Amino acid sequence: MTPKEADFSLDDSAQQLYQQLAGLDTSVRSGLDNDHAESGLIDFLGEEEKWLDHYRIILADVVCLLAEILQTSRLSNLSEQTAKQNALLFDKLKKLTKLPQFDGKIQCRHKGRRLLSEKPGTEELDFELSTGNLLLDLQMARVVSKRRGAIAATLHAGLTRAFKTFKALEIVNLQLDIRLGTPDDLQKISSSLALLCRYYKKTKEKQNSDFIVVDEYGLPSPNLTLLAATNNVKPEAIQSLVHKIKPMIFGEDPAKELANFTTVYDAFFAFKKLRDQLSKPPFEINNLQRFMQTPGNPQKAAATAKITRMVIAEYGAKPEQASQVLASLNREGYQNIYTGTLRKRLSMASDFIQLAEKRASRDNIEQETISNIEQGLNNIGDDIFDDIDITGTEVSSTDDQGQTVTWRLHKELPPLLSFFKRRAAIKKKMQEMPHRQVEFDAQDYAVIARNFQIDEQAAQHLVSLLQACFDGNGHFRRSSFEKNIPEFIKFEAKVFEFLWHYLKELISRDDRVSFLNALQGLIAQLKDPQKALEILLRDIFCNSHLIGFSDRNGLLLANILIRKYNQELGSHIELTPEEVLQVREGLDPIMVEQAVLFLENEREQVYHKLKIIHEELQKTIAAKTASDKKSMPLRYLTTLERELIIFLSLTGGDIAHKIVRGLTKEYGDPKASLYLAGTDASYFRPFLQVLQVAARGLRRFDETKDLSLFQVIADQQTNFSNLSANQAHITLVKRVMDWMQ
Repeated sequence: MTPKEADFSLDDSAQQLYQQLAGLDTSVRSGLDNDHAESGLIDFLGEEEKWLDHYRIILADVVCLLAEILQTSRLSNLSEQTAKQNALLFDKLKKLTKLPQFDGKIQCRHKGRRLLSEKPGTEELDFELSTGNLLLDLQMARVVSKRRGAIAATLHAGLTRAFKTFKALEIVNLQLDIRLGTPDDLQKISSSLALLCRYYKKTKEKQNSDFIVVDEYGLPSPNLTLLAATNNVKPEAIQSLVHKIKPMIFGEDPAKELANFTTVYDAFFAFKKLRDQLSKPPFEINNLQRFMQTPGNPQKAAATAKITRMVIAEYGAKPEQASQVLASLNREGYQNIYTGTLRKRLSMASDFIQLAEKRASRDNIEQETISNIEQGLNNIGDDIFDDIDITGTEVSSTDDQGQTVTWRLHKELPPLLSFFKRRAAIKKKMQEMPHRQVEFDAQDYAVIARNFQIDEQAAQHLVSLLQACFDGNGHFRRSSFEKNIPEFIKFEAKVFEFLWHYLKELISRDDRVSFLNALQGLIAQLKDPQKALEILLRDIFCNSHLIGFSDRNGLLLANILIRKYNQELGSHIELTPEEVLQVREGLDPIMVEQAVLFLENEREQVYHKLKIIHEELQKTIAAKTASDKKSMPLRYLTTLERELIIFLSLTGGDIAHKIVRGLTKEYGDPKASLYLAGTDASYFRPFLQVLQVAARGLRRFDETKDLSLFQVIADQQTNFSNLSANQAHITLVKRVMDWMQ
């Protein structure tokens, strides 16, 4: 193919293509594994973990083989060894495609964080592998190795070697687009990989080559080189196109249709003629656009593209540095970090802002940068802000050795840190409101006003409303809260988030129940209930290693939010009525869809949370004979699982079905460990009540394969009845067994 003069034109799909290029998985990793007592449910959850670990190991094998092939071919011409490696790679790729959530892409992206569990300097090897919602990094590799033993004994070491190879090759982002629909697809991957190996060998030799295509900055481009070689196009033809498209993005009068593209390579496919003539290679290397989240707003998206282009122009010759600068300018870069990483992020951001100030055409780049950083800081834990001190433009913190480290920031950033530091202090004040008289000053009101996007007078009014909800002894007053709901509702989901996070763990049980019932009236009037549901689900499941008394209340509120109407409104309840399991038409389809999507995205967190709950239940049962007073109340744990069953049964979906079936099977076995410690009817009653709810919930899924389970449980009626001679117990067993018919 010989490129013609600039007779190609932009088409309407440019924006759509840009959106397809953007987006990265933000799923949160689960907590550490926890070995505890045996049970059928724990075994089931363990099998689910093993199932996910199985694919994590395959994902790691794929990436390790890719790194090994790149390293081997770069150093020598061992074609026979490479052929064997390719065969093994293709075998692993075929296995990986069996993962139900496999989305056709494998990502390996440098994150550059240093986790507290790792040694200093390990941030250089902090890569994250992903496919669909499945994630793997060095921290998770340790967890998998612990869980799987010999099967994954070399997982961490293998990934470490692979990441060292990527670092040596200056790869900070690698994407493999897998299409295995035809026999030719593996050959395309093989050919593309061979070309990639050739590229790195040529760049290692540092000689001028007619094989390599350079980008708009004059730097060797693996993506443009692969594009030419994959399509059997002369490199000079692609090079000519680069020169023609460059002014359309970077010139004095750039094309509006290309405003959201960061590189010429990405913009190639905005042209229909080029898109029809050129096939995109399976491999993509160091596409820095993938380090920035893309706003939906076109103006903000264009500003984000400008930021990325400026970073590439300044740091593109050093991909690792460029990726870290982008991480400092992107809210995602502030997730799961500690003080040392925060210092590095903000220092890099300061340097970039100073750079942007020198550019005559900086437009709204500074504003967008500050906005991104503020969003990132919003996700950082309050404990980090507690550990820093701010004086003018200087910030100080304590390092790992206990030494004070001082760093200077751009003048725009210390005020942001001061805001979040003071906000953290205000949160503590709010939490103290039930216990003592708390005073708020003008600066507090200013911070609250900014946080809620209201004026200071409204902030003062909001605080007074909250203070009025507690009496002189610090007890929650439901009547006062409900009277003020019309005022609270003006602040929508912001006030719900505030109330939930800072009042959910009231010390007194009566206060917690009263607060729960008061919140029902608030959520019934929310205009954006989806935000409230997201807040609740993330609070319950994304802290999967913790169990709090608020978890059950959160699930009860979630059970209300996914329904169109709430018959419980105005009543005094602690549990969702079992009758809601009859509701079908009354479910809110939008809210249910949101819940199902959350369960799919956070599958492992949900499994882990249930595992922790059930292990705590077993611990509480064991404590009845061990006199352990530290365990949680048995009634709370059984009703917590009950609320979870109702929520999952109402939302539906594959994950929900697996869990409800697992719980039904566990509670439907009279020989399960949870029944063996009992001696009287009162002990067995809560378990049988959960079994009834689980059976009713499982019926909602209407799966033929569940019929045999119902029959197995029904056949155990005599064994259940024999647990106690109490007539009330026998009657309860019969009633529960009626649901198995």
